[in-house]
Amino acid sequence: MAYEMRPGSGSLFKNDKKTTDNHPNLKGKIMLPNGEVRWVSAWTKVTSSGEKWISLSVGDLVVQAGRSNQPSSYNEPRSAPITPAAPDLDDDIPF
Repeated sequence: MAYEMRPGSGSLFKNDKKTTDNHPNLKGKIMLPNGEVRWVSAWTKVTSSGEKWISLSVGDLVVQAGRSNQPSSYNEPRSAPITPAAPDLDDDIPF
């Protein structure tokens, strides 16, 4: 059975392309309670007392048509944001 995302859950995977400390240790997707699927990144950090903790960042919307607007590398620029189509304003008023 294939994995199916559910609202309020997500998955993180090891970032095999990490080359600097600025790149996240983990990356993946999360489905928000409203159904939006977004990119999520996580960094493992250490406090001054030596305690480990995880910092999270929720990013851009994931495009559902199989192509995303997240760069394949964290060094590439992001594509333009997705904007909804303008509503059809054609109506029966003759002026």
